[in-house]
Amino acid sequence: MRSSASNGILSTLNAGTTTPGADNYAYYQGTSMATPHVAGVAALMYSAKPTATPDEITAALKSSARAFPGTCSQCGSGLLDANAAVTAIKGGGGGTTIAEVEPNNSRTAPQTISAPATVNGSMSTSDTNDYYKIVLPAGKTLSATMTPAAGKDFDLYLQNSSGTQLKASENAAGAVDSFTYANTTSASVTVYVRVLYYSGSSGTYKLALSW
Repeated sequence: MRSSASNGILSTLNAGTTTPGADNYAYYQGTSMATPHVAGVAALMYSAKPTATPDEITAALKSSARAFPGTCSQCGSGLLDANAAVTAIKGGGGGTTIAEVEPNNSRTAPQTISAPATVNGSMSTSDTNDYYKIVLPAGKTLSATMTPAAGKDFDLYLQNSSGTQLKASENAAGAVDSFTYANTTSASVTVYVRVLYYSGSSGTYKLALSW
């Protein structure tokens, strides 16, 4: 925003200086307006998913932000997008829905996910691993949420290019597994999301990936 009042955001205020006075309005800019907008969207996200953790809220806010239309130094993750943020926290992945493509049973032969998406996959006693390759941009946070079919016991992991485990979520049968992973470096990194069949019978899952 420019400094003139006509380019600020009109907000509720109080005319009192040392004690409460009459209700009125004033124009504000910068963090004075960014903070309440982000806080309001965070509240919407929490109402859409009351089980969301602070880390999940943060990751979904950052991954769903729109790119700045021009050059901006030290401006954060992007422009706040309320609808995209709520979609992301609900597991919408912020993108399209795609099908799992076999064979993707090893880290050396993964299915590449090039944009935020929700993957429809399946697991069985003979198909116990599904790998998804993601090139995570610098400064972005990967949010992965795996929702198995009722009663199915699958788990969720994250590995780097060397196979080192970075994240793990190993909840009980039928429970949702999720994690977030921030790329705090100045360059893109390649990571691998792994869905593992743990026990029980064959079944399907949905894997929401956003960043």
